[in-house]
Amino acid sequence: MLKFPELVKAMRRFGPNLDLLESLLKERKEVILSYLESVKELYFTPVLANRFMRISFDQEIDRHIRLSLKGKSYLSLSGEGVPVTKIENFSGNPYAYNHEKDQWDMTVDATWEPLVYEFQYEGEAEPLPFSRFRSYKTLNDMMMVSLNLGTIQGFIVDYGRRDFVLLVKTPYKDIKENLQTIPFIRYTAWLGLEQGTTFLMEFSIPEEYLKEIMEVLHDLRQHVNVLLTTTSFEYFKPLL
Repeated sequence: MLKFPELVKAMRRFGPNLDLLESLLKERKEVILSYLESVKELYFTPVLANRFMRISFDQEIDRHIRLSLKGKSYLSLSGEGVPVTKIENFSGNPYAYNHEKDQWDMTVDATWEPLVYEFQYEGEAEPLPFSRFRSYKTLNDMMMVSLNLGTIQGFIVDYGRRDFVLLVKTPYKDIKENLQTIPFIRYTAWLGLEQGTTFLMEFSIPEEYLKEIMEVLHDLRQHVNVLLTTTSFEYFKPLL
């Protein structure tokens, strides 16, 4: 019988590629597809391999991928930005999610390890050109060659209704490790600054849990920078 955490773990590697999932999970393709279709708001964001990703916190016209609700903070992919040296792909914590009820359990204490991608930098930086996908058939057709060639190294998997997107930047590893236990975490990007590594975490949060998360961050306000936005396309471009 399919278990949601096992499915998310497999989809972080292969996306909704039914042929690969069937082989890995030892379950019929029809059963997997039926299960996927029962999960609300299921999306996949490809993470490219061997590409140069740099993040900028300055405004660039028509290039921001995150814009704060107050319109004062930005996140862009830019050749002039800070290099990303590592990405930890959490794709949330599926142990905390009930896909039948579209509900989260904030008390779940199950360990959920990220899928880790490391990047080496030579030459010019290039922005990530992919947005997220919903259609299983379209993604399979478009991505099969890339998966086979190894040019895509994984997918960030989103599931369940989300209303707000929260970016948290901190240079403190202990704070990063504590915040990564929040079940809504999508990824942590390691940024290679001259003064050392800084961590950028992104969370995608249902409205009913936002106050609780913001109260946690309020206690850390001297040690973190925060950008709050919504999932509206005006503020949030579905790129990593």
